Amino acid sequence: MVFAFDTTVISDHSSELLDGLLLTVEVAALGFAIAALLGLPLALAGRSQSPLLRVPATLWVGLARGVPLLIVIFWLYYAAAQEGLFSLTAFLAGALSLGLTGSGYMSEIYRTAFSAVPSGQREGAAAIGLSRWQTFRLVIFPQALRTAIPPGMNVFVMLLKGATLLSVIGLADMFYTAKLVAVNEFKPFELYTAAAVLVIAVTLVAALAAGVAERRMSKGVRR
Repeated sequence: MVFAFDTTVISDHSSELLDGLLLTVEVAALGFAIAALLGLPLALAGRSQSPLLRVPATLWVGLARGVPLLIVIFWLYYAAAQEGLFSLTAFLAGALSLGLTGSGYMSEIYRTAFSAVPSGQREGAAAIGLSRWQTFRLVIFPQALRTAIPPGMNVFVMLLKGATLLSVIGLADMFYTAKLVAVNEFKPFELYTAAAVLVIAVTLVAALAAGVAERRMSKGVRR
């Protein structure tokens, strides 16, 4: 028996697959935004001299990076709802899961970026009378952000790949859509292949963007 790859089933359901892909990108983008926002205070707390701030931040980062994403997804969507703590939609549970996991990585990126700012920048800011808050807002943070953007893009790529797990809680993303169509059309190979190719394509575009950002930032630093 000769296998024939049926492209018709893909073209017939291309709009559904693209809608699923768009949802995957959207939930990954929201998850990254959450990670970026949470990572900043975590990084600052981790650099604090106060153990009341430093220890909880260190524990959070360790848990965020150590606990598998799938466990976080199931806990937020199923376990918390079953215990009556809160109930989230699949989209929000997915975005929050990605955000919590990504926050540990973003915290480390911010921390490294802050450490990369020369101490002379702080001394110069103090010499011209800037307060600590002004020094951070006007001098330290802009330079650290420039350093953090390229590795931050890599975190987005990681979360984009992690978003493909969200079909397990019923989010109508790329692979969930592919599974439904495959069941109805009896064409699992074609549908899952198409889904994989589309997600890989988006991931490669994001990875290329990260590479471009890193090269541009590196040139700016050398200048």
